[in-house]
Amino acid sequence: MIKKIILIVAAMLLSSSVNSQILKKAYNKVFKYATVYGTYTQEDGFEAPPQYFVTQKGEVVNITPEWDVDYQVTYGIRKMSRLGYEKKPGEFFTGEEQVSLNSNYSEVKGLEYILQYDKGRVHNREYINEKYLVRWISKWWSLKGEYLKNEKIQLNYKSADLRFRVPIGKRLSFSIGGMVRTHRPYGFLPIDEYLGSEQIDDDGNTYEARWWHLAYNYNYEDHAYGIDNNFDGIPDGIDWWWSNENGDRVADTDLDFRRNIYGGIVNDYNKREFNKIGTLGTLSAVVGADYYFYRDNFWIHSWASVMPGYHKHIIGDEEYSYEVFLADDGMNTKWTDYNIGLNFGLKLWRRIGIFTEYEITKFWDKKMSNLKAGINVRL
Repeated sequence: MIKKIILIVAAMLLSSSVNSQILKKAYNKVFKYATVYGTYTQEDGFEAPPQYFVTQKGEVVNITPEWDVDYQVTYGIRKMSRLGYEKKPGEFFTGEEQVSLNSNYSEVKGLEYILQYDKGRVHNREYINEKYLVRWISKWWSLKGEYLKNEKIQLNYKSADLRFRVPIGKRLSFSIGGMVRTHRPYGFLPIDEYLGSEQIDDDGNTYEARWWHLAYNYNYEDHAYGIDNNFDGIPDGIDWWWSNENGDRVADTDLDFRRNIYGGIVNDYNKREFNKIGTLGTLSAVVGADYYFYRDNFWIHSWASVMPGYHKHIIGDEEYSYEVFLADDGMNTKWTDYNIGLNFGLKLWRRIGIFTEYEITKFWDKKMSNLKAGINVRL
């Protein structure tokens, strides 16, 4: 009996030791050399020139926009190898240093990732940006999963990218494979579909939807009043002031209402309609090329990933696919999406250096680009 207990305890200790080694190896694979970071930045908001509005009652109202301070909170964890030109500029990592995340080249083979969340405000507009990227690059293939949410340009998608790689020497490589992206409808704008469409009211009567009908649906009410343009005591013009569901006056004219209130109604309507449509999915062929050369006084890193017109709708209602949108507009339905980047640096003599960083991405009808160029002169 005692022997059995000793054997069981010994087995448990051995198993614990083995499991501990396995967990340690797994931890090192995933978290060794990873960096957890968080930053907060703030600056004063934009101060607009004074603006005033005169109501029909002759009251002067100050309508100058009041901008809150701009800020951004960023936090995340990353494990990405730095290329030679991606020198860490300071003692702390802020999440803004690396510019080659979309390249299919890495200094190390194996697991890399960056998980980053941004929340901020610019010119009174709140936004949330999220980027979660996990990739595995080996000599002959690469696999990448990504979730991107950029509220500054309203771009939101998830993707899985599998490619075969063909290295040509140590500096150049080509890749070919496929990418699946899930996303909201692009090209389609619900408010465009609503305006001019046939609608049915509560009594079963049909009508052609105009902009004010949508305002009624959001419990706003317009009130007509006459305007005496030639001051003869007889109204010869008409306009409307607007109230909200609580009866509060929110605008003195139609123009005032469309300028200051209606935009929020349209944004909410578009969001609701997009949620009704749900998620769409697109399968695309993708080809890529990467070139990397680095020396202390000269470097160049360029890459391109192109989806050249071979797309197939695979998830969701095909009526709202980007291909149908292009066809409805009489455009070529074989569109091309791409991500292209270039980093270049040259040190002239010992005291002068020039550099350029450029990246451009086009997915569906969304395009974003970043350009940074400069010269450094050391005195």
